[in-house]
Amino acid sequence: MKKLSDLGERKAIHLISNIFMQGEVAVGIGDDCAALEIGKKYLLVSTDMISQKTHILKEMTPFQIGWFIVSINLSDIAAKGGTPLGLVLSFGLPKETSEDFLKKLAKGANICATTFGTYIIGGDMKESSEINICGTAIGIVEKDIFMSRKGAKPEDIIAVTGSLGKAGAGYYSLKSKIHKAKLTKLLFEPKPRIKEGKELAKLKCVTSCMDISDGLSSSLYQLQEVNNTGFEININDIPISTELIELQKERKKLDIHKIAFHFGGDYELLLTLQKNKFKETEESLKKIGGELTAIGKVTKNKKINIYDGKVRKPLENMGYEHFKTHIL
Repeated sequence: MKKLSDLGERKAIHLISNIFMQGEVAVGIGDDCAALEIGKKYLLVSTDMISQKTHILKEMTPFQIGWFIVSINLSDIAAKGGTPLGLVLSFGLPKETSEDFLKKLAKGANICATTFGTYIIGGDMKESSEINICGTAIGIVEKDIFMSRKGAKPEDIIAVTGSLGKAGAGYYSLKSKIHKAKLTKLLFEPKPRIKEGKELAKLKCVTSCMDISDGLSSSLYQLQEVNNTGFEININDIPISTELIELQKERKKLDIHKIAFHFGGDYELLLTLQKNKFKETEESLKKIGGELTAIGKVTKNKKINIYDGKVRKPLENMGYEHFKTHIL
């Protein structure tokens, strides 16, 4: 009998999705959000959870735990071009949890929600042996601008918002005991790309989109699975965060490209878009304070390769996946 450690998170999800009755949901299991038809709009619903063992490092403050659970849920709404309507949070907390901890936890969640234009509208609280928090985000988007994971076509441009390696810089600063608050803040307080997602959707030129939660490599492999295409990524075009580059000056052996490809936790958007629309899209995001970088193209050969200007080689799928052993 196989165990979850044999399957990994994504095969486990595929297994149970074949058991669940899907009903008449417009977009169901397999995308960042479920989408329910409401007239000319989709109601977006997404849920994500964190646990003390796998997500909450001892250096995280209660405020940052609250911020984090809200941010990662809003990121899924952003990936579909949606406007968040609200979130519900369920807290599983040990009975020894202090009142002060709970207040700061709630404050972090509240400030993250209001910063990105929404509110905590309900939830639940139960006793637990360790901290377990589940969030569910609700949003809305016009049907004709919804950005699905499916739709990438050969010769489309592959692009990412922002920069990659920010969360990795935060993690490795802790690991090397170079504890810099500005770096750990990038790891513990990610920013969901709500305004970028809405702007991209409005332009109607994105052919597929998802958020980068488990690493660029993992996200590319997930997009490949639903689009039946390949990707060629130019490693020299990857927008490495300035924080990770600065950290490398102190940790010479740090492989910044490996971290940018595989670490995850940046919650940027990965998208494909029509080749002749890239410049226009890049300029539109720049006007709202966002960034968009072309990192490659969609191909027909159903392989994911990285190219350094001289040599092409397969990109390993080493991103984060629950129930699996990780080497980063």
